[in-house]
Amino acid sequence: MTISAQGIAQQASALAAQGRDVEADALYERGLADFPQDARLANSAGNFHFKAGRHERALALFERALAIAPDLVEAGVNAAIALGRLGRPDRAVTLLAPLESAASGHPNYWRIRADSERQAGRYRDASASMARAVALDPGGAKTARSRARLALERSDPQAVAHIETALTLNRGDPSLLFDYAQALAVEGRMGEALECTTTLVTHVPGWTDALKLHAELRWAAGEREPFADHFETITAMQGAGPAVWLAWCEVLDGVDRPAESAAILARARAVWPQDTDLALAQAVALGEAGAVGEAQGVLDQFAAIASPDWATARGRNLLRLGEIARAEAELATVLAARPTDVTAWALTDLCWRLAGDPRHEWLHGQTGLVRQLALPLDDAERESITALLKQLHRHSAMPIGQSVKRGSQTKGALFARAEPELARLEAALLAALAEYRAGLPAHDADHPLLSRRDDPWSIIGSWSIFLNGEGHHAAHIHPRGLLSSASYWLVPDEVDAPGEAGWLELGNPPPGLADSLSRLHAIRPQPGTLVLFPSTLFHGTRPITRGTRMTVAFDVTPTA
Repeated sequence: MTISAQGIAQQASALAAQGRDVEADALYERGLADFPQDARLANSAGNFHFKAGRHERALALFERALAIAPDLVEAGVNAAIALGRLGRPDRAVTLLAPLESAASGHPNYWRIRADSERQAGRYRDASASMARAVALDPGGAKTARSRARLALERSDPQAVAHIETALTLNRGDPSLLFDYAQALAVEGRMGEALECTTTLVTHVPGWTDALKLHAELRWAAGEREPFADHFETITAMQGAGPAVWLAWCEVLDGVDRPAESAAILARARAVWPQDTDLALAQAVALGEAGAVGEAQGVLDQFAAIASPDWATARGRNLLRLGEIARAEAELATVLAARPTDVTAWALTDLCWRLAGDPRHEWLHGQTGLVRQLALPLDDAERESITALLKQLHRHSAMPIGQSVKRGSQTKGALFARAEPELARLEAALLAALAEYRAGLPAHDADHPLLSRRDDPWSIIGSWSIFLNGEGHHAAHIHPRGLLSSASYWLVPDEVDAPGEAGWLELGNPPPGLADSLSRLHAIRPQPGTLVLFPSTLFHGTRPITRGTRMTVAFDVTPTA
């Protein structure tokens, strides 16, 4: 008797449910060969592979189903979910758009579309799609969870309420409790936020994100000694693996305690001496702590590892040791494997500068790469934006793992928020970006920035920094960026005093890395202006000692 496509799907699904993956796979393959134009069979096979973690294969089958039946909403939604797992939300948004008419009454479609738009940074579109999902499914647990996540990322005033609703519909969901802690902290309800993270640390002790958030909130609440001792308790538990030790050291590194981090990693390596992640982290921490000889000893133990991460660490440490040629050779292997690696380019530039290599001028010295531009905003617009930013900093704290020292930084993506002042600011920044692009040198296929000068650009990772009376930015780079930035909203009077307090310095490396080098540019902060420069340039600021300094910064990345 001939079995139908539906029958094949049912049998294969039953085999998969019994754990007979190979047999299920073979049956699906025979069915797809026998019924090549059956969209629902292709969609079923895609679900099978998705559940098994084979996301690329699943995506190909969902797209096959859509090619056969372009209005098959289920296949489109499944494809979007797979694309989300693969880190391609922009493609998911594009794929879902043609299904809008066929899916107008499907709440799941609108929820997944909102999730995809959120992940792609299209927050206004995501809010519109989420409103459709909620209207169609007002009491749905999954819809409530997605709305809560969107509200948190947009810093919606209703974020706490939306998360509380989601928690009532998804009881015991640790991810929602994690989000709840963040939302409470944004509202300044730090005690309640810490109660949430204490619960997570107690009941989900191996969840490193929760462990790090608990440390971050303790730090923001003013705890300094100790603020991360909960890691000591967790690492003493049976079953605590290297990831917990690495998370512990990450938060210590984030508050400039590399020596403590190195000591803890030494303890971890006594248990797992051949764990390469622990060894690499220890080498980096030792180097940051100034123990460059010990760091090199660890790096030499694993000299056979040729990965870009290890080569970057070797190059950085060789720079500290003054072995410039060897450092450049290591970094060249990184750029051969990852031609756009921001860290490797930044360190290579230090090698070139130390060696007097003219390629430094090609990389960072060309006219137009560093510019300070006036933002197209009138006085009233600037005043309203400044007032909003000051308000946002009321419950902001000094973050862990960022460049700002003795100041506060807004949480989340600034331009994800819904305030109209921020939409106007983003539009002004995009206009300035267009002016910057127009003034760049010609396209250069070998240059990390100029090779992408004509590609579409997008703003990512926007935030605001507030220094009140003291503080500065340590020298750093933004590894995810093509361009980095600083726009100025409040500037202390002492910027015009001797010492250039609050000035932006470009090209000045972190202490101990290449101490004979000094800054390439010193830029006086001017309210209403935007400074743009390649992300491959180290940058920091001179400390202020009085007054107020408030900035908005972001990274730019190519989208094609």
